[in-house]
This record gives sequence, C-alpha cells and structure tokens, in this order.
Amino acid sequence: MISAGEESSMEMHPSGDGRMIVALVILALLAVLVWRTMEPGRFQQLSWLLLGFFAFRVVLTRLRSR
Repeated sequence: MISAGEESSMEMHPSGDGRMIVALVILALLAVLVWRTMEPGRFQQLSWLLLGFFAFRVVLTRLRSR
C-alpha cells in the first residue's frame, strides 16, 4: 500500500505512462477474449484488426505527446 508521503509510479494524467499501460492491458485482454471466444473467420480477424488499430493509436498518441 502507498502511504500519504509516497508517490505512485503510474501517473494517470493525460500525458503519463499509466494511462497508456492501462489502455494496452485492456486491449490485450480483449484480444485474448477474442481469441478464446470467437470462431476463426472474418469476424475474429476484423476484431483483431480493430484492436490492433486502437493499440497503434494509443502508442502513436503517446509518442506524439513527448
């Protein structure tokens, strides 16, 4: 647990790394769910394509904000 005097290593403000990490973890969990629950085919491929696009945008936005 973090005491009142300690700072968290994950910064949750818009330009912090914490939001990017959380977004990428959520996208990775969604990709695992797509892999485990959907039958292979067009809809699975489309879902992976969209998740990859969103992950790319998260990383690109982070690189652009530096």
